[in-house]
Parts: sequence; structure tokens; C-alpha cells
Amino acid sequence: MNLKRNEVEHGLKRKGFEKRDNDHRYLTLYVDGRKEVSTKVGQGDNFDIRSDEIGFMAKQLGITNQNFIDLVKCPLSVEKYLKIRKERLDNINNIIKILKRG
Repeated sequence: MNLKRNEVEHGLKRKGFEKRDNDHRYLTLYVDGRKEVSTKVGQGDNFDIRSDEIGFMAKQLGITNQNFIDLVKCPLSVEKYLKIRKERLDNINNIIKILKRG
């Protein structure tokens, strides 16, 4: 599935992400005044973001491709996103602890 760049930007901005323009466009989410997470969107006209790029952006945000699409298209709230992200990070940290003991 492809998404339009403008669709991604608008969807994430609706969820509270802030846009910053440099050589690329960065969308950053701040929670309690702290940078929580950010992702990069290329410059240019309203081009398609391919599924492999969606995967890269989802990875930057710590979620699955489908969660990313849902975050952009609105079924996934920012609160639910943060909960999913925390659960995934907790699971990864638990796996790392087990491997270190191993």
C-alpha cells in the first residue's frame, strides 16, 4: 500500500506531531515537552510513499506497518500509539535481558 506524502504529514500532524523542514521534513512528537519520537519524510511534491518507505517510517516510530497506516489514517489514536510503542519496547527489553543472562 502506498500513501501520499501530504496524507502522512497531515495525519501525523493531527496526532500532535510537529513538522520541521531541513534537507528533509521531520515530524516529531513531543510528550510533556520531551521529544518522544520522530520520523523523516522526503521533500518534494505530493509523491507516493512506497510500502518499503512506510516500513522504514514505522520502524522509526517503533510500530508495525499497519499501525503506522492506522496512525496516519486516524483509527489509531496517539494515546493508543504510545501504549503500543511502550509495550513493544518493553518486550524488546525483556528479550535483551533474557539473552544477556543466557
